[in-house]
Amino acid sequence: MKKTYKILDLFCKAGGAGEGYHRAGFEVVGVDIFPQPNYPYTFFQSDAIEFLKTNDLSEFDAIHASPPCQAHTKAQALSKGRNNGKYGEHPDFIPQTREILKKIGKPYIIENVDGAPLVNPIALYGSQFKNLYTQRKRLFESNIELRTPDVPMVQKKTPTAGNGFGEDGFIAICGSGGVRGMNSRQIPLYWGFALGGIDWMTRAELAEAIPPAYTEFLGKQLIAYIKGQEVAGHGKDNERR
Repeated sequence: MKKTYKILDLFCKAGGAGEGYHRAGFEVVGVDIFPQPNYPYTFFQSDAIEFLKTNDLSEFDAIHASPPCQAHTKAQALSKGRNNGKYGEHPDFIPQTREILKKIGKPYIIENVDGAPLVNPIALYGSQFKNLYTQRKRLFESNIELRTPDVPMVQKKTPTAGNGFGEDGFIAICGSGGVRGMNSRQIPLYWGFALGGIDWMTRAELAEAIPPAYTEFLGKQLIAYIKGQEVAGHGKDNERR
């Protein structure tokens, strides 16, 4: 009988990462401090850090975390320029999350935006995957070795946010304003298509979503690692007998 592995999806939002891990073969459980009515899997509303500290995590084989990224996003600089230097307080949960995950000792992946203080991360881009039409660079740190796709990143001529899609179909997915050439109903439809077929999120949720293709790719690596550790463990048990 094929074993199903289980992953904890922290700071899960509406489930872009969770969907990818599900496609990779994981049973997924999400945690977020805010209600996530569109999250497609088992969900607990809780502070992610407190959940790590206070819950028995023995049922989980791996942990994914996507701490809030506003402290590192390029939008911070843009907002400061447009709002007399004001951007608001956006705490950085990455160091605290990493510290706890290291103590737990399970395979983990921390995801964040370009510019975030991750340790030896790999970068993934939309142009490295089939059926994605947004570049959406994201960084991934792990305590296991992660490989990148064999397909190299290709620079796309993506119009700036709000200016529609380019000749190759690529679009910038962010913001809440208008998008040239689309009405308000068409925007989330195209955004969901560009992210690889997300059809359960609102526009605001799509603006923050990780393409599921990213975590499907990484999730398969996690499962291969976990299986390898199990085989190694069985070998040691046999040696003791």
